[in-house]
Amino acid sequence: MDLERVGGGSMDVASIIRKMKPEGVCSPPTSLDHVDHVVKLALAGYADLAADHLLNPALRGKLPSIVGCLARRLKLEFLKAGDFEEKVSRRARAYDLMFEIALNLIGIDARHAGFEEGEVEEAISIIRSVVREWEEIERSELGDAPIAREVVRLKLEDMEKVMASNPKRKGMIAVMSEEVRSKLDDGRVAESFIEAMEEEIRSNVYYVMSREKFCKFGNDYAIGLRWLRRLGYVQVSTNPVLAAIAYRDDPSLWDKLREYLRRHPELLDNVEEKADEIAMAATMIALWPNMEVFRPIALLSGYKEGFVSYQLNPNVAGSVEGSLKDALKIYLATQEHFKEYDEQLAWRWPEVEDLGRPNIVFKVAGSSPAAIEITRMLESMGIGTNNTVTYAVSQEARLILAKMEGMAAALRSGIHPTRSYETNMGGRLEDHLREVVAARLIRDALSRFREPLRELAELAGKLGLNVKEPEGLWKGASGWGYDIEARSLEEKI
Repeated sequence: MDLERVGGGSMDVASIIRKMKPEGVCSPPTSLDHVDHVVKLALAGYADLAADHLLNPALRGKLPSIVGCLARRLKLEFLKAGDFEEKVSRRARAYDLMFEIALNLIGIDARHAGFEEGEVEEAISIIRSVVREWEEIERSELGDAPIAREVVRLKLEDMEKVMASNPKRKGMIAVMSEEVRSKLDDGRVAESFIEAMEEEIRSNVYYVMSREKFCKFGNDYAIGLRWLRRLGYVQVSTNPVLAAIAYRDDPSLWDKLREYLRRHPELLDNVEEKADEIAMAATMIALWPNMEVFRPIALLSGYKEGFVSYQLNPNVAGSVEGSLKDALKIYLATQEHFKEYDEQLAWRWPEVEDLGRPNIVFKVAGSSPAAIEITRMLESMGIGTNNTVTYAVSQEARLILAKMEGMAAALRSGIHPTRSYETNMGGRLEDHLREVVAARLIRDALSRFREPLRELAELAGKLGLNVKEPEGLWKGASGWGYDIEARSLEEKI
């Protein structure tokens, strides 16, 4: 179906919906019950959070009733009088909430919450009926369904952000979006979107393997995770390089970074000295939404799943003091963020302890002896670790022992350990061969030119490296917070 079709003032509707911003919510919440809480969050612009709140073990056996109560409340909001912009905003947020609840229930999320299959299917059926009715109301008033169409379009655009900056590749989620687009029914956009998403999610191989408990999956990419969570993914690994790719694929992150820097002007006093802090802030802005995605899984599993694995600053990987300082700075800032987030997400959830505890583990590079003490110290504080740069059994065994020592110390203090990882990176031992072969080919090609350095500089420019003086010092970002420098022709190759 062509979602670009304009009708019933849809261009105005699109501009209204796209400029909507989340509003403030009460802290602590003043909600009457779960339905009231979800409605307040959704109408304030937090449909994801509102839908995730319903992944509440206390609601087992009550799900269809809860969804029915939401339908009643939201229909009143849908029909409430107001100016055109107010009505569009309310209706868009109502659609958004129902889509998010449906997608959570279609995916693996419902199983994490412990809902029975029968109540899940009944709730999805209610949602399909509700959005069908809302769309009919739209069409009776406007002759079309521009609000439903625009909310669906935004969902699909979100799916298409995954690997959007790479013209040679297309992510699985983006492919799923294309399939859903092809199945939309122009006469019932909202309901057909739910139907198409159900078909795509439940036929996906990762969903099937997760449902059957064949395997647990994680992702090594910083956006698109909410869609993957529904397929059964339970963790993500990230680092500054992946965060940078996320900024490229989702430019809206730059607006969030600018807003953060406006609130923290001290970071701009001396940019060169505070480059690491700015890079850390930029990474956290990309990181926290990932942690929010997996937050329900972390809480529901007792902090056994739902973790984001984050790379500590490699520039201080060999320093116990430097690494612990960085880790604690990130961890404490994240804890403050999730105290506020959990206040809304887990409001009146039963049997959830230690709210605000970050669902993060730190990647600790096993490239120096310091890794042993860093690992032990973090684990002793109940902070999980993921040892990387590990190529030998001897490395892994010693680091695993450090984890166990740290966990034992934590338990003696009454601290429950969280998920911990040991990464075998043997497959990376041959990664460098690509660069070796590429360098050999370039070296051979340059031997055919009279001015090889100038030819190399031209090639570097085409690859994105700005070379002002071919004969001078070349600098290029390593992707890990420092520059690579090259002076000789061999180094530049």
